[in-house]
Amino acid sequence: MAIQWSDFALQSLEEIIIWYELEAGRQVADSIQNRIWQQVEKIEGFAMSIPASDLFPGSRKLVISNLPYLAFIRQLDGAVWEVVDIVHTSRKLPKVEQGTTRQRE
Repeated sequence: MAIQWSDFALQSLEEIIIWYELEAGRQVADSIQNRIWQQVEKIEGFAMSIPASDLFPGSRKLVISNLPYLAFIRQLDGAVWEVVDIVHTSRKLPKVEQGTTRQRE
């Protein structure tokens, strides 16, 4: 099983790391980055058991444990999975209802 990151997900991860570096220092930022990478890498062999996401059709929502982040992943081709985005759990994400996307209130 291969895991690849979309440009959008890599940009989101970079923004997360920059924020932690500015707020808590490089060591904390490196630790956060490593924890996110490690947890995404652990999906190997059980990606289909991750709950489906209503936000991105065809994707799954991985909760990054002990951090306030979600990783949205999707299967591209066979055993290739793509990280679509990494988002903070406090962000207001669009809510998908009956085939349409609506902003949460």
